[in-house]
Amino acid sequence: MAGPREISIDGGTVRRPRMPWTPTIHDLLDHLSTQGIPVPRPLSIDDHVESVSLVPGLAGDDAWPDGLSADGARSLGRLLRAVHEGTRTWNPPADAVWSVPNSSSTTICHGDPKPANVAWRNEVAVGLFDWDAARPGDPAEDVAYVLLWGTPIDVDPGDEPLSKDEITLRRARARALLEGYGWEGPFDVVEAAVSRHEQAIDEVEWLGSHGHEPHATWVAQGWPTSWRSRLDAMREAGRRTFPAPLPG
Repeated sequence: MAGPREISIDGGTVRRPRMPWTPTIHDLLDHLSTQGIPVPRPLSIDDHVESVSLVPGLAGDDAWPDGLSADGARSLGRLLRAVHEGTRTWNPPADAVWSVPNSSSTTICHGDPKPANVAWRNEVAVGLFDWDAARPGDPAEDVAYVLLWGTPIDVDPGDEPLSKDEITLRRARARALLEGYGWEGPFDVVEAAVSRHEQAIDEVEWLGSHGHEPHATWVAQGWPTSWRSRLDAMREAGRRTFPAPLPG
């Protein structure tokens, strides 16, 4: 079983353990970066380590301590749309390897575009990194994932109802993100987010069954079962904020 991945940052270079899908991801990132899309640039790869450029900007869970503003969500929607459009002109290598099961699609989804994997500057999304979960797929999956973590749709809702101000802010974020992306037609935020969360749980189990960490540890500790048990509560709480799909 593989151990936990160790990631180091040295100046403008990020070094991470090589995975089976790393060469495919490097090929994709090279294509996107040559189009001016703000993603990590591949620098080198050997039998054990990959090196990519650091995407400038604030990043991680502490980059937006006050939560996403509506303008921030709108900028993230624009960035995600640019990424999806850029992937459609890429020709994957014949021996492409992906980290999770995927569908046949000309769009490559990032797979994990939560706000913590975004570089921010002045509350504007200026880059997208951590591409391990990338795979061919329906763009709606990425949109749903951003809404899940950026709105957010609580995966473990508490007993206390949200305040009116928080409900208003969450609705504004969701509308702004869809507007920034240029989504056409109605979008059921809650159903999309819950379905994408369930898909993510499936992917954790799949990665864990193949020995990848930290997923194997999460499976051994029973986390996927716990997460699944909360899906109905997640849906019910989300409906209090989004009782109906947002109009296009």
